[in-house]
Amino acid sequence: MPVHERARRGPCLHHRLNQRHNQRLNLRLKAALMAALQVALLGPMPPVTAASMPALSAASAPALPMAPCLNRGQQHWDVLVVGDEPAGVMTALELADQLPRLAGRPNPRIALVTEADTRLGLGGVIARSGLAYLDRNQVPRDMWDVLTPFAPSSRLYERFLRITGVNHIAVERRRASTALAKALRQAHIPVLSRADLVGVLRQGRRLCVVQSRRYGSLGADLVIDASLGARVAHLAGVPFQGGFGPRELAHQSLALGWIFEVQGLSLQQLRALEEVFSQRLLNPKDQEAQAWLKLWPRYRHHPKHLLTDLLDENGNPQLAFSNTTDSADQGSPAMAIAFHGESGLGTDLRQTPVRLDHANIALLPGRLSFNALLLRNNAVQNRQVLAGQNRPLPWMYPYADKVTAFFMRHGAKRVEWMPELYVRSADQLANPVAVLGETEMANGGVPHNQALGTFSYFLDFRGGIKGIAGFPKPTFNFGYRHTLPQELDNLAVLGPAAGYGGLGGGAGRILELNISIGQGLAIASALALADGMPLAAIDPVRVAKYMPPGFTAYGRPSNATRYHLVIARFRYLLDGLWRRQDDGHWEVQRPGNTAKVRRP
Repeated sequence: MPVHERARRGPCLHHRLNQRHNQRLNLRLKAALMAALQVALLGPMPPVTAASMPALSAASAPALPMAPCLNRGQQHWDVLVVGDEPAGVMTALELADQLPRLAGRPNPRIALVTEADTRLGLGGVIARSGLAYLDRNQVPRDMWDVLTPFAPSSRLYERFLRITGVNHIAVERRRASTALAKALRQAHIPVLSRADLVGVLRQGRRLCVVQSRRYGSLGADLVIDASLGARVAHLAGVPFQGGFGPRELAHQSLALGWIFEVQGLSLQQLRALEEVFSQRLLNPKDQEAQAWLKLWPRYRHHPKHLLTDLLDENGNPQLAFSNTTDSADQGSPAMAIAFHGESGLGTDLRQTPVRLDHANIALLPGRLSFNALLLRNNAVQNRQVLAGQNRPLPWMYPYADKVTAFFMRHGAKRVEWMPELYVRSADQLANPVAVLGETEMANGGVPHNQALGTFSYFLDFRGGIKGIAGFPKPTFNFGYRHTLPQELDNLAVLGPAAGYGGLGGGAGRILELNISIGQGLAIASALALADGMPLAAIDPVRVAKYMPPGFTAYGRPSNATRYHLVIARFRYLLDGLWRRQDDGHWEVQRPGNTAKVRRP
């Protein structure tokens, strides 16, 4: 064979066999190293027996290919994404990349449909609720020499930060809305706004058409419901678990937030105001300030708690502190005590409608964004707010006026309230294919070979849930199968309404986690379209292999010992160094650096 012909046809058979042999050796060496380290530190693992194997459920039975829908709607799409929340927008953008690559659809038809009025801004809780202070992945300290403290949990979330112009924590709503709309236009994804969804058409286990008063019947091969309350899933009759779980938890929901922006008050002026309030509260001769404390049982019955909460270890007033250049956090209750005292409002959300909490503050150009006002809530009211497009209820406006008056009295020039409430929770899927609840999170999350990435954050029940105390901060591997209802083959629910098993919603409300889950869901959707199979039939191990490199999972149980952490760290570094790519390359990864090399 001529040399040029051999070069065109690729390496010879002997070379290819050697290449495969080397790859198998590398994988065996990796497995042997892991096993040796595990035995050395923890001793041999218990044998796997039939009794220790999980029982197969109906959901894990072999699936059949999906039959095509007879009714394809007036408009038909490959994937219909419902809701303009950040997770839905970013998942739509990821679908535009993955469908040509994995599903063989070079010109994918993807639409984003929402009942919201995007003339007020596109981007859900960021654009219209004004969420400017982003909760970020909190990398455990033992990983800080290989990852930054706020290392993104996925390539898609990294892309979100880049599109919206986030440096560390703060996102500017108008800039983000404009940038997200531009990204959708560039990806040729239309936004069907003010859709007024009224029903669906099902065919067996398949959701075929979503009906809109404004756009008619919208058919789709797959539907991803990324709306806060899972609007389409409810219309399709998918069962949901109320509140946060069974019995009393079914009636509970996270407190609502109403975010406001303050102009004319700088962070330095805010800190000076906190110091004044602290000094007044610690002055027994200040009768007005002492009267404020009567509204706070914690301080009325235990005066020593006041010193602990107002002063740092050096005896100085605790003031708003900044861990980043674009954010600040209030550690002191001084401002909240003053507000409730001047307004004559109680402080316990079980007895009073509102509470001004310690603020998460985003430092925006010319203004401060406060995520601080909590509104009493329950599961029934939460559904009412979601049905009303997250608009504030009439009873809430007088309390917003009290907050405005308080800040104006103390130096602010203007207080602007966001048009929609910040809704933190929703009813959750009753029968997801897999649950990602607080127990699974505490145990380290999904299996390593199914992990899309790792997320670490407190289960945050701001405002409190009756009978629920705090949990240790979990560091867990996440997958996407908790977004899949068992009842329908081509529907996923992305967001706080997914299958978080109740209390897992404490982390399931966070934008970063849901955007990162959306990346894996987009890959699974592309594979399902390529194979003509239900979403639940796609192997999650296969999906995890298509996730971009550089985001190796490092989840661990909340009660992990030092030895477990050593193993997890070793595995993280080893996985990062030896990740096989689809193009025949091996990617050698180092912190902050990746380089492709071809193995001989």
